[in-house]
Amino acid sequence: MNRTFTDIYQIFNPEKFQKIQDDISIASELAIITVDYKGVPITAHSNCSEFCKKMRSSEYGVFCEKCDSHGGLEAARIGKPFIYLCHAGLIDFAIPIIVDGLYLGALMAGQVLLDKENSENQPERILQGIGSSHEFPENPDFKRSYELLPVMRLEKIVALANMLSHIGGYCVEQAILGEAFIKLSSRAQTTNLFNSPLTQFRTPDDKESVPKEPNKLLKPALTYIEGHPNEKITLSKMAALCSISSSYFSKLFAKEKLGNLSDYVNHVKIEHAKQLLLSTDWTIRTISENLGFDDSGYFIKVFKRETDKTPLEFRNLQSYADSLKVK
Repeated sequence: MNRTFTDIYQIFNPEKFQKIQDDISIASELAIITVDYKGVPITAHSNCSEFCKKMRSSEYGVFCEKCDSHGGLEAARIGKPFIYLCHAGLIDFAIPIIVDGLYLGALMAGQVLLDKENSENQPERILQGIGSSHEFPENPDFKRSYELLPVMRLEKIVALANMLSHIGGYCVEQAILGEAFIKLSSRAQTTNLFNSPLTQFRTPDDKESVPKEPNKLLKPALTYIEGHPNEKITLSKMAALCSISSSYFSKLFAKEKLGNLSDYVNHVKIEHAKQLLLSTDWTIRTISENLGFDDSGYFIKVFKRETDKTPLEFRNLQSYADSLKVK
């Protein structure tokens, strides 16, 4: 199966989501952080409580990490929000980010206490009795910070977990819609493949001014390349699609003045990159990965070779031009 989404950065723009996360954290009184599938944060911790800062920097910090890890993995296993008690007796929950069955990471939230009315309906405690409140160091500041933790009813905690789950789901849907946009755009361009600028690609030495329709034998390969900008294209695969040998495919490609296959594929990918730079707020890294580049540095190099601009310069220039039109 060819997975389009393999990285949580393809779902969340950390810089932009940080602002959303911060606002949700303030409104809900929850501490929130977003992590990848390894548990590595991709955002800063929003509204992390003083108590948890002290706990995580103490000898009990290792148990905090174990709780985080277990919570995220359990949420991934059940495929829905997992609410639990951490080792210190605080309520935490994990919202899994899953695309096509692949766990990409999680929204981790909590650092609140359960009110006394719900004390009999406590969620599962991950690490029993390790670093619980009665074992806190004899430090007045430590105990005082515990007493300042928000207290919530279980119903509210469940509602907040569901809300964050909806937000995470919405972000996934938007990423999928963005990918669908790429594919629909590819199909639209493929419909007029032989009249499009992509099939008029020429080498720097080509002096022809009148575009020429490529050999029809190449059509399956050109259509495939245009419709699969996220894949790594090989000569042998394209030749097989056209039912000809690799050597004959290369000769035809050269004869039709399409350059070599690698240059042509990169040209197509950069055309798609332009669309993504203008129609999405994806990072350069995310666009690079979506177009099958292993290294974003190489992507930037190819983009500049094609356009004389870096991707960021291209995006900023277009944004500036659009702002002038509005004025």
